[in-house]
Amino acid sequence: MPNSEQTTPSTALSRLRRRAAADPARLAKLLVLVLFLLLLAVSVTTLRPPDPRSASAPEQEFSAGRAMVHAEVIGKEPRPLGSAGSARARDYLVQRLTELGGTVEARRQPVSQDEEGTALVAEVTNIHARFPGSAGGRAGHVVLMAHYDSVPAGPGASDNGINVAAILEIVRALRADGTPRNTIDVLFTDGEEPGLLGAHAFVADDVLDPENTVVLNLEARGVSGPSIMFESGPGNNGALSALGAADRPLATSVADEVYTFLPNDTDFTEFKQEGFGGLNFAFVDGSALYHTPGDSVANLSPKSLQHQGDTVLATARELAGVDLTEVGDGGDDTYFTVGGLLLHYPRYLAPAVAVLGTALYAFTVWYAGRGPRQGGRRGIGRAALTFPLALAGAAAVGFGGWEVLCLVRPGYADLAMGDSYRPGWYRAAFLTLTCAAVVGWYLLLRRKVGGTQLTLGVWGWFTGLGLITAFVTPGASYLFAWAPLLGCAALLLTLHRSGRDPAADVARQSLAASVAALVALPLLTPVIVLLFPTLGLVLAAVPLIVAALLVAVTLPLLDLLPRRTARVTSWFALAAGTALILMGIRVDVFDTAHPRHTNLAYAWDADQGVGHWVSSDSTPPGWTTSLAGSERADRRAEFPTFPTTLASGITSQSRIATAASASGPAAPEVTVDSDPADGDGTRTVRLHIEPGPGASYVTLFADTSEHSVRGAELLGVDVRGGVNRPASAGPWKWGLAAWTLPADGLDITLRVTGKGEVPLRITSYARGLPKGTESLPDDLTWGTWGANLTDVTAVGLTVRG
Repeated sequence: MPNSEQTTPSTALSRLRRRAAADPARLAKLLVLVLFLLLLAVSVTTLRPPDPRSASAPEQEFSAGRAMVHAEVIGKEPRPLGSAGSARARDYLVQRLTELGGTVEARRQPVSQDEEGTALVAEVTNIHARFPGSAGGRAGHVVLMAHYDSVPAGPGASDNGINVAAILEIVRALRADGTPRNTIDVLFTDGEEPGLLGAHAFVADDVLDPENTVVLNLEARGVSGPSIMFESGPGNNGALSALGAADRPLATSVADEVYTFLPNDTDFTEFKQEGFGGLNFAFVDGSALYHTPGDSVANLSPKSLQHQGDTVLATARELAGVDLTEVGDGGDDTYFTVGGLLLHYPRYLAPAVAVLGTALYAFTVWYAGRGPRQGGRRGIGRAALTFPLALAGAAAVGFGGWEVLCLVRPGYADLAMGDSYRPGWYRAAFLTLTCAAVVGWYLLLRRKVGGTQLTLGVWGWFTGLGLITAFVTPGASYLFAWAPLLGCAALLLTLHRSGRDPAADVARQSLAASVAALVALPLLTPVIVLLFPTLGLVLAAVPLIVAALLVAVTLPLLDLLPRRTARVTSWFALAAGTALILMGIRVDVFDTAHPRHTNLAYAWDADQGVGHWVSSDSTPPGWTTSLAGSERADRRAEFPTFPTTLASGITSQSRIATAASASGPAAPEVTVDSDPADGDGTRTVRLHIEPGPGASYVTLFADTSEHSVRGAELLGVDVRGGVNRPASAGPWKWGLAAWTLPADGLDITLRVTGKGEVPLRITSYARGLPKGTESLPDDLTWGTWGANLTDVTAVGLTVRG
């Protein structure tokens, strides 16, 4: 009869020992593979936001349930600068902050943002509340900041109502602790959406001292996802130490580096430029709803709110109890999260680590290339020179995949953030296809190149990228420098102990090379996951290239498996990626719950008596085409309107179609008074503008081809002259936008030089399309940027004086 010995823990251990004795590398292979899978699971799961706490949570904890009560009030209606919705939200916030025991001030003041681009002028009302600390005159200031205005297109529940609500709940929890050492300042800024106006005005007033102040800014560029600390201020060491007190904080200095290349700013930018230290937090997934009517309370993620609140509360609590004059003295650090733990070290160490890694890599290549090893240095060179093909394959998956998706779903191209409503299918598909491409490259090359040589060829790219980024973008160097540094150290030990058993040597070298994979996995995985929503599917090639690097550095793990398994892996990944794309196309459709974006505006030229429909849609839906027609022309030189962020809706791809029948809205009434030129040829032109009923803001542009604007004055502030729109189409190279319109009209004084008439272009904007326009269908919604253009009636008048 067969042996029926009962399996027990002791017999299982005995069997494992016998197998390990027969194949010493087998147990090590198994342990490496298990460790890799565990690290992958931890790296992914720690990126998920926590479950929200209910309103009955302990009073010293942050509760998404309690914060949602405020979010439902703040995020129920649009709150653009100067609107009735803004005033109602402001009254509510002043009342809540007063009830929490703060000294509250609604600071109304004029402001001009004229450093770059079309000058922005408005009267803003910031809300500043102060909760004094116990240290009296020695107390520092912990600033909790969020803007409370929204774009006109939607209620702005996530951008930025949910973060205003989070700060109210954070302050409540801090007050439950008692009085901390430092003063807690709450700043709810106004006018962030037009151009950081409220923050600009507050910083200019010198209310706070950068030497003893730390700013924590809360933002959102989507409706879901984990809270990311994506930007830090100068001297970030102390603030990062405080952030480390949070449970599973998510932060990477790669985001800090990437953010500098993106055309985005937040209120934190204004403080950072003036030397304030601090941290900037946001969640960015679900961007298809960003700046649209879909940015509503119903679409908010309580999990994102909980994660944002937990992280900022823990950070503020730490900062509230320390001497803030010492927080910024620690210098600037490189930082990243590994398995929910925040690690950081001085940024000046990045070049040293990279140079050390380069030297160790060069020695390893020399040592590994000795003797009759398969391929030798030639194999290393072949691997390094052909690896760009794998990276190009990853980029092709990203760029080509997005183009294919836009052909199948033309509406994708008009999603301003480049991400669909349900992008998870496509992200998974692109990642899977990238794995197929890299493993396919490995299988082709592995026939002629040894595993160690192939690994060293890949490590050469990591080493080179680590060295370059250490000097150019040191916050990103850790991604590439540490894996080959530690991998080379392990591989050198193995190469030094190589014996007479080639098969055992190969197994040991694969195990040693796996060290780099185990290091790279927790470093690169969070960056890949976060880059997808940050950049959108339109730029999926960027995270896919990082993913290709990660897959390549894990290739030694394939040498721990049978060669047939690697081939099956490649073909399976190719089939799975294709299936995921097809599933995404089937699932991620436009419907009434996930409406397609469109951009449409009506522009009326009062001088010519001609109306135009304006659309920036690349492939307009039928409803938009029915109004704008099919004949298109770029007439940006005739309509130099939309300022700053809105100008992105009028690009070289924008098209303007003449309306079949144009009925003119009421044009702004302009009164002109001009003084003779003075001794230096400067004359003063005074304009009084009655914008017309329902106007939200007014723009004024000057033709600078024959004249020069020396400066302007309106709403009690001065505006710089010169050329502030150098890249604009046509001659309109100087302009301003007035976002506050007094009831008795807007007065603007210009100082200009040049002989003859001064061509000016004045446009007023009102929400909504002309009366009688067919209503927007339920399966369409106003686009992210076009929402500010689409339902705006623009009326123009040319004034010469």
